[in-house]
Amino acid sequence: MKNLCNLQELDLYDININSSISELMERLPKCSWNKLRKMDLHCANLTGELPTWIGHLASLSYLDLSENMIVGSVPDGTGNLTNLNYLDLSQNSLVGHIPVGIGAFGNLTSLNLGQNSFSGVLAEYHFATLERLEFLDLSSNSLKLDLHEAWIPPFKLKKGYFESCDLGPQFPSWLRWQTDIVVLDISNTSIKDDLPGWFWTVSYNAYELYLSSNQLGGALPEKLELPSMQAMDLSDNYLSGKLPANLTVPNLMTLHLHHNQIGGTIPACLCQLRSLRVINLSYNQLTGEIPQCSVDQFGFSFLVIDMKNNNLSGEFPSFLQNAGWLLFLDLSYNKLSGNVPTWIAQRMPYLEVLILRSNMFCGNLSNQLNKLDQLHFLDVAHNNISGSIYSSIRSLTAMKYSHTSGLDNYTGASISMSIKDQELNYTFQSTNNIMLIDMSYNSFTGPIPRELTLLKGLQSLNLSGNQLSGTIPNDIGILRRLESLDLSYNDLVGEIPSILSDLTFLSCLNLSYNNLSGRIPSGQQLQTLNNLYMYIGNPGLCGLPLSTNCSTNRTNKIVQNEHDDASHDTTYLYISTSAGFVVGLWIVFCTILFKKSWRIAYFQFFDQIYDKIYVQAAVSKAVLIRKFL
Repeated sequence: MKNLCNLQELDLYDININSSISELMERLPKCSWNKLRKMDLHCANLTGELPTWIGHLASLSYLDLSENMIVGSVPDGTGNLTNLNYLDLSQNSLVGHIPVGIGAFGNLTSLNLGQNSFSGVLAEYHFATLERLEFLDLSSNSLKLDLHEAWIPPFKLKKGYFESCDLGPQFPSWLRWQTDIVVLDISNTSIKDDLPGWFWTVSYNAYELYLSSNQLGGALPEKLELPSMQAMDLSDNYLSGKLPANLTVPNLMTLHLHHNQIGGTIPACLCQLRSLRVINLSYNQLTGEIPQCSVDQFGFSFLVIDMKNNNLSGEFPSFLQNAGWLLFLDLSYNKLSGNVPTWIAQRMPYLEVLILRSNMFCGNLSNQLNKLDQLHFLDVAHNNISGSIYSSIRSLTAMKYSHTSGLDNYTGASISMSIKDQELNYTFQSTNNIMLIDMSYNSFTGPIPRELTLLKGLQSLNLSGNQLSGTIPNDIGILRRLESLDLSYNDLVGEIPSILSDLTFLSCLNLSYNNLSGRIPSGQQLQTLNNLYMYIGNPGLCGLPLSTNCSTNRTNKIVQNEHDDASHDTTYLYISTSAGFVVGLWIVFCTILFKKSWRIAYFQFFDQIYDKIYVQAAVSKAVLIRKFL
């Protein structure tokens, strides 16, 4: 490279250079420094610090050092690169303050400093001459923008990314002038203010808005028209009021309003959003029924629907009959009722996650889950669903093997589930790797089917709080990936299969309050479990960790049986003696009562005995008196 004096462009992106940035730049001939216009070293595995003499590349207009492992601070000499119109230092490990000289890049149209560890304060002078700036990314840094409320920026951004910076506490008023904005991310920026009405006017042409994880208050406008909007995220705020009654966003594909305080009913205008793929209205205060949109209007594009933790009522939404591509459905923690429709499997064949927990659904699931061969996460706990377990799970073939999810590219809010004795939250992405069945606290009856043990990918199984009978299947040990097993509060009998001790991933077990008996298996894995209450309510169990010794338990049973036999013999003796006495008494009494000659002889007999005793006593008394006198 020493002879490349006329070098104007250096494109080494996506090449594993595996060198420090200083070493690479030192190989450039100094004669090329004033001619080099473009340097693209994106994702080249560069290390080290930026050299101080980088400011000597005076003709440089394009510099991309993103996605490397560059450390240290940005040298002040970069302020000399006044011809730059594109600067990308994102996704490195740069620290310190952003040089004031960046504000002198009058030709700069794109500035990307995101995903570093910059700190400090940015003021108006950092942006003083950036009149041409259209793209600005400061996200994932510890930067605070200290801008005066009356400040009018010299630029008009088209795309601005400020996630995790500090723009608050007031809503940034300088955004009022960004009327060309199409993408804006001010999520998690410490804003504690009401969402101003002018914001929706400024955002009229936007197609992506991200304002989540702030403390934004106020209400959404009753009429909201955003003709270009494709993705909108206002989640994790304090928004109140109602959803817009007139919502004109024909191109909207993703809507996140979860974790707010929005009340009222879901407006019928939602049925007009035919492009909607992801909707999350969970953790609000919505009431009433979910709109029963006509099939030809709504639902065809849906991939994810999350409406949990509201006060929604009515029956299962009928518009879902058209949701043929739906992958994720969470309607948990509402007041929905009626039967779970039988058309689920036919109309939603690609469903992977189904959560209907804590509603008032009834009926059975004998046909609803049939042919749902992609379903790997099923939670219908705390309803009033009945029937057999076998008819409900016989077609869940996705749990037999490792699973590849269609939700891999989707990130969103968390879902709640009861697993390992805890109420835990998981992101949508993490559920892709979880195979779970939770049918607890319903009215399921019958035995635990052996077919359940064919679901070899199963990680969590909760059948507690039902009316299951029979024994625990002996081949349950086939479920090698099982981490949590809860069969408590049923009517199970028999012994605990010893093969449970072979489940090396098992970290939570609850068999309490059944009618199990025999010795508790003593395998190494079961001995690692800390729940002392996982066997209580089974008086027939013995062995560790219970205090009941199995040999003592058997001896006690023998002694108890002998005691019971002796007690029975004594009881029989008392009963027979009493019966004989009563019968004999009645025979004598009846004879005397009805036979006069026997009655006279009976009383004469007692008179004679009385006379003999009286005479004998009188004679004995007289003899004693004479003897002692």
